[in-house]
Amino acid sequence: MGLAELKPEPVDLNEIIDNAMAYTSNQTREKNIAINLNLPKVLKPIHADRDALQQILIHLLQNAGAASPVDGTVTLSVSAKDEKGQNFVLIRVSDTGGGIPSKDITRVFSRLYRAENVLIQGVGDTGVGLSIAKTLTEAQSGRIWVETQENIGSTFSVLLPVARADVTQS
Repeated sequence: MGLAELKPEPVDLNEIIDNAMAYTSNQTREKNIAINLNLPKVLKPIHADRDALQQILIHLLQNAGAASPVDGTVTLSVSAKDEKGQNFVLIRVSDTGGGIPSKDITRVFSRLYRAENVLIQGVGDTGVGLSIAKTLTEAQSGRIWVETQENIGSTFSVLLPVARADVTQS
């Protein structure tokens, strides 16, 4: 998908979460990973490209599943956030993969990092998936970042604008 082809529209996050969970279920089942969902009762639509949002969530869940050990836990949380008068949705995917060493954090979203260097401890992704998630998030006026604690795990967060009130859902 080219970034010029992104078509923002109001997207039902429940549907995106269901699809991403189904897509990654084999990986989590094989490692007996528990999935915790912390979702609000009502999720407002997000103004995003449906396919791009799906890819972002799948990459984050795949990474968390790969980083987590057998019998580990992955937590997906969604919450509303207001920043400077704008409404956003905050999507957080946490793993129990042991965290990322501080010296490697700046390279987590680098596309070519893995091809040239040893694996980053605590990151289950090949490096490409997280790079794609970053590119797709930023192309939609969002932000992505990681918080990590060595020997505990990591949380990847994505902040995206909520659907505008003047946009009608088709």
